[in-house]
Amino acid sequence: MKLVTRAALGWPPSAADHASPSRGLAIHYDGSDQGLARKPHSACLAYWRKTRAFHMGPSRGWSDLGYSWGACPHGYILEGRGLGRYQAAQGTTAGNRDWYSVTLMSGPNEDPTPEQIDAVRQLRAWLMSKGLGAAVRGHRDFFGTSCPGDRLYRLVKTGTFSRSPKEADDDVSAKDVWTYEIPVPFGTKENPEWQAKSLLLNSNERIRNLERQVGELTALVRELVERKS
Repeated sequence: MKLVTRAALGWPPSAADHASPSRGLAIHYDGSDQGLARKPHSACLAYWRKTRAFHMGPSRGWSDLGYSWGACPHGYILEGRGLGRYQAAQGTTAGNRDWYSVTLMSGPNEDPTPEQIDAVRQLRAWLMSKGLGAAVRGHRDFFGTSCPGDRLYRLVKTGTFSRSPKEADDDVSAKDVWTYEIPVPFGTKENPEWQAKSLLLNSNERIRNLERQVGELTALVRELVERKS
């Protein structure tokens, strides 16, 4: 897990009250699109610092950043309140006391990056090694809110975040299938293996050529038969 600690961010230990979250991990998002996937990682650090300043500012007045952790689009986990602290994220006493929180640094119209999803999975596995329960919930499961947005909540419900990093390594996407390289007898020394999509396109071209040749031969045979008759 690529962890950015509070110390690395220049922050002291969290002033939030102590707690022992044990139930599981709650998923959050930002209320607006951030576009951080298109920016360097330094923008994620700036976003995290800005979020803490906002949460501790006059509009909220919290003792610290509201979340336990943040997951950025580049695959880093940024420490918020960290281990063994009350949250200010889930909206209920039990939710803040019994569940850790992680916010994906994205908004309602942004899909999480594969690196971001993997970072959440690694965080969950690490927390489970410290005794956290396996459950994963969305913010809206605790409180009447749109958070974590329909896109992330769909991933919560389908178990995407609940898969272990090892299970995730076994995931095979459609792109993986089409780009998988296969040794072919007609390959060259420089290119002995072809991607599945290239094989399909090549086979389709060969079949079309054969169909054309068969059509031409059929027409020729028909013409010869008609001449003899």
